[in-house]
Amino acid sequence: MANIGRNIGLVWMYGKWMILVGGLYNLACTSFLAWAFSYMGLVTAFILKIPFTAVLLYLHRVFENRDAVFFYINLGLSRKRLMAATLSIDFGFLLLLEILITLCQ
Repeated sequence: MANIGRNIGLVWMYGKWMILVGGLYNLACTSFLAWAFSYMGLVTAFILKIPFTAVLLYLHRVFENRDAVFFYINLGLSRKRLMAATLSIDFGFLLLLEILITLCQ
């Protein structure tokens, strides 16, 4: 159990600004959907999330501290696993918010 908590903490340390910026996008999309709900808007939010995430990943790669990545690798986590966990949290948060908006309508 402590291993899962440690991994969650490491994912937060690695990608906290990506999760926060992605969360701002998620909140903006869901606020627009709450104001004017449409099923097409749900799909559009996910489609627009892909290029937004691509730009975010590019900026992460450009401004990433290369020495800090070895800290996570030495703890037993690969860069791909950290990135996959960060992106799954971000997309999962968008999916959860869209489900809540759909249920409230």
